[in-house]
Amino acid sequence: MNGWMLFELNSKLLNESSKPFHSYLLISGSSRYLIDQAKAFSSNLLFNSNDILQHPDIRVLSSENINTLGVDDIRRVINDESIYPIEGKYKIFIFPPTKSLTEEASNALLKTLEEPSKSNIFIITSNGRHWSHSKDDSIKNILPTLKSRCRTLYIDDEYTYTYNFEFDDIVNFLDTEENLSLKNLHDEIKLITSTLQNLNSPNQDSNEKIFNFIKLENAINKLDSDSNRNLNIFERSIEYLVNSILSSKNFTKVEFRYAEILSNLIEDISLGIRPKIAFNKLVLESETF
Repeated sequence: MNGWMLFELNSKLLNESSKPFHSYLLISGSSRYLIDQAKAFSSNLLFNSNDILQHPDIRVLSSENINTLGVDDIRRVINDESIYPIEGKYKIFIFPPTKSLTEEASNALLKTLEEPSKSNIFIITSNGRHWSHSKDDSIKNILPTLKSRCRTLYIDDEYTYTYNFEFDDIVNFLDTEENLSLKNLHDEIKLITSTLQNLNSPNQDSNEKIFNFIKLENAINKLDSDSNRNLNIFERSIEYLVNSILSSKNFTKVEFRYAEILSNLIEDISLGIRPKIAFNKLVLESETF
């Protein structure tokens, strides 16, 4: 058992610790906060600890696909002997907010939740995206029958973002990956921040926009050797930019339309469209205002 971070457990999850349900749907606006809370909750259930622990009875699901967990990923979990706890009372499976469940995966998981084991707890996490209503946006991507088998809890991120491009603000927003500490990459984050600030205005000409998007992509690609992780950070960077624009005091229809197009850029990239193609599409759409 390896404790690596002291963490304050959300009061709603703390109230669940004495008599946990077999499956949860946790919803918050922050991916990192969701993962940290899910791990802290798991540690509390297994060892009554306030540390976030790395332990084989706490498993965060992963997959080769950057955006989704597929049916094969779920089957590997529910059909594997590793579904049984090694040391703790439970084996706990955490579904990260950065990877949504496909419909086939949801149906495979549903069968397990319909006949729950006393030794398993499943924690599905989901975050709101961009400037839509976080709670509604988080729920709509969860299969209704799957949601009905879970206890749904809305947990609020206690960090308040200013979207003013200050170092701590942008690092806390982007730092969603447990294996990559952005705070140690000061120069790289400074370059990303300055490029995002250049993109903050909808009035740039087309060539300047393309140049800055490519500059942003190149800067993020230098953060880590894992291209999927970098792509997630790129999406979060544009999401931060969207929120910054919408937080502006001088907010007009032009800024709203620009924020909408930037959100479409994130969606295109999450669907697998190559970034440079998505950049050109955004520039073409930007010419309409």
